[in-house]
Amino acid sequence: MGDCFLTTTDQLSCLVVGSDDNLRRLEATYLVEMGYKSIYHASNGAEAWYTLKNQSIGLVVSAWDLPDMSGLVLLRFFRADSSFSDLPVLLIGKKITKTQVIEAGEAGVSGIMTHPFTDQAFKTKISKMLRVAEEDSSDVEYKVGYDRGLEYMRKGRFEEALSQFKQLLTLYESAEIYYNMGYIKTAQGRFEEALLAFRRATQINSAFAKAYQKMGEVYAKLSRKDEAQSCLEKAAEIYLEKQMDDNAESALLEALKINPNTINVYNTLGIVYRRQSKYQEAIRYYRKALRVTPEDENIHFNLARVYMEVKEFREARRVLERAVELNPEFEEARTLLKSLEMGAGLT
Repeated sequence: MGDCFLTTTDQLSCLVVGSDDNLRRLEATYLVEMGYKSIYHASNGAEAWYTLKNQSIGLVVSAWDLPDMSGLVLLRFFRADSSFSDLPVLLIGKKITKTQVIEAGEAGVSGIMTHPFTDQAFKTKISKMLRVAEEDSSDVEYKVGYDRGLEYMRKGRFEEALSQFKQLLTLYESAEIYYNMGYIKTAQGRFEEALLAFRRATQINSAFAKAYQKMGEVYAKLSRKDEAQSCLEKAAEIYLEKQMDDNAESALLEALKINPNTINVYNTLGIVYRRQSKYQEAIRYYRKALRVTPEDENIHFNLARVYMEVKEFREARRVLERAVELNPEFEEARTLLKSLEMGAGLT
């Protein structure tokens, strides 16, 4: 694994997300009145994620309901990336339940509003959010100290870096600080202490995939195989939700080194490779999964979909028939089998 300790990012502009053009324009107008110079627009979650990865964004205002995902899922994508773990995010919806408020809070939302709203209510909400963000993570002392700690790390001055990060924890308890402390302690061979640091990072940010992955690697060094595999699979799950397939593949291959006969890993690797259009690799891993659990109808179904991608229709029909044989109530498999027989002339 290469160096992967975390750095801060500049916060410059605002991203407004939502499928309602009129509402987006209204929010943008209010933001311009607040002094924002650069307003980016996205009509769905995928566009929002692309914009965030390619522009310097200091604030996100997103609708709760989006065409391709909920604002809550989008928020979780943001929080799963350490670069955006402290990014202020405001979620806006027509009607938001108490349960949804709790879920958003657990996911790390900065603020929630319902619309319609007045310009003053909107601006007040944004101002309060940014004040909190500034107090928590944009404090000059914190930034200077954090950057100093990173510089110590780059130079291999680990004890000085640890001392700096411990001092910062008195100002702000950050998942990134704990992650970097875990990274240092791993490099020093202080594995139990590293685990404590990584675990704390995931407690603060439950979608911190890198922390789960590093924790899995440390467990593997300690020959604690079950815990290592669990952490690596958790990291892969988060990466997949974010469509970070290469990262998911890396975590899953690490898990396979620990236990070469893990059905979940084989199946998930099949999903990863199918999404990457690496169809022969996907077929290989689905077949391995079936050698472990030959009576899992879902794996047969997944394998059939890959066979269809490479136009091996007879093989696709064979495994679909097996899926239906294993589970006669598997309606999705029945429908796909019928479509295949009609479309490919395999009746």
